[in-house]
Amino acid sequence: MDSTYDSIPIDDVSLQLDAEISTLQSQISALKTQRSIQTSAILTSRSTRATLARLRSSQKPKYQPTSTLPNDTDPLLTTTKTHLQHKQENLYRACGTVTTFRIRDPDPYAVDGGNVLGIRIDVSSNGKFIRPYYVMLNKPFAGSELLRVHRHTVPPCIPLAALAENYLPTGKGATGISSGNGSGKKAPGAKTQDIRKFVRALRKEVVGYHNRISVIKGLRREFRLDEKENNKGKGREKVISDISAADAEARQVRIEWVDGRIGRFTVDEGGSVVKAVVMGEQGRDGEVERVLVGGMGGVGERLRQVIY
Repeated sequence: MDSTYDSIPIDDVSLQLDAEISTLQSQISALKTQRSIQTSAILTSRSTRATLARLRSSQKPKYQPTSTLPNDTDPLLTTTKTHLQHKQENLYRACGTVTTFRIRDPDPYAVDGGNVLGIRIDVSSNGKFIRPYYVMLNKPFAGSELLRVHRHTVPPCIPLAALAENYLPTGKGATGISSGNGSGKKAPGAKTQDIRKFVRALRKEVVGYHNRISVIKGLRREFRLDEKENNKGKGREKVISDISAADAEARQVRIEWVDGRIGRFTVDEGGSVVKAVVMGEQGRDGEVERVLVGGMGGVGERLRQVIY
């Protein structure tokens, strides 16, 4: 009897300690991130660089030193230069989200002498840049300016083939970007390739996909679906059992409630929920369906208002 009685508070204490440790680890991670951001901001500011340069010049002796030991400010200047380069790279990736470059195919039998036009697409998610996506274009037809997708690293869920067919047509009557009929007018029925619209539409698809995935992950965090059972503590009772993408493009999201209800909502091109269906034992739940419709970014808050 004593051993059974003593084991109950020990389990409660261990669960409480696990929850506190998890909270402290999250706080430490957030503080480290904040420290890194503040350090980068301080080191890359103009006043800091001017102060370090002035201190370095004041430490230089008037005569030729016999020692090769570095000055006290050298490590700071090196770190400042590194952070400044990183800041400039991030600024360029944020403003110039699409970069074009030329490469050469090493295959000796490659078309057009191996000339390839590369397109790099930078996308950020949750405040971080993810791995860039690349699309390679070449000219497969001799004596023609028509471009065609040669290689790419775009996810399969992005309709790259449909975009290329729409903006980079290569069929009969298609004309290249720089080609013309001499009068500056397009021939009747001719389709002209437009690489700018192609890249713009492709990046829109990629950004929209990552935004939808990011919102789904955020919803899972809000409702603590990825946490272990022993880390949930004595908080609110779990109401939603799962939130996941219902298709590869994450345009449809599936929600499962603990009480057996199942919902699905559709996201349009602009990132808004345009249609929602929630089914339960008593039929459709119109109240929850009306709450789900709207901006996808506020789905979690609207759901909490209905649930709690």
